[in-house]
Amino acid sequence: MSAAPTDPHVGLVVEGPGDLKALPIVLRKHLQATGEFRDVLGKPVPANGRSKALVPRGLEGYVATAALRPGCVGVLVVLDGEGDCVAHLGPELLARSAEDSPVPVSVALADRDFEDWIYASAETLGIGIEPYNPARKGQAAIKAALKPRAYVKPVFQPRLAARIDFTLATARNPSFARLLDRFDQLRGLLPPPQL
Repeated sequence: MSAAPTDPHVGLVVEGPGDLKALPIVLRKHLQATGEFRDVLGKPVPANGRSKALVPRGLEGYVATAALRPGCVGVLVVLDGEGDCVAHLGPELLARSAEDSPVPVSVALADRDFEDWIYASAETLGIGIEPYNPARKGQAAIKAALKPRAYVKPVFQPRLAARIDFTLATARNPSFARLLDRFDQLRGLLPPPQL
């Protein structure tokens, strides 16, 4: 579920179909852990691939779509770093996307990919995955554990995201901790719940 179309909410821009379903699961789980049970997430806007978000005026359009929805108080952009230096790419994308946005924007990049956030909680995934190894790519570890089944992102990414242990994942993966921190900053813009 997403917030009602005009209710105050945090807008989301995601990379693709796996993230489209998985990110709201992660953020709702985080919200519930902090005692927030309102629907405060907007329907995610998919970029349909990182490359489409990175082209000139690409990300800006996706952010505008989310930001201009009635009730949007801020937009969280979540993309994979895919080996790029996120310390440089993140601020560049933030400057691009925030320039014309009518609401605050925050960018959270996975150092490599979303699956690294999932894999940071390897022990809780329940798929017979090898013990956590910070040098291993999350997507490769997940694919290996699922064989002979194929790893289909829109199917498995949300299922596995629901199993993340946040204590483990934030301790092992600083970019996952940054995601939650940036989301918390934006949700601080929401009006308090009405009693």
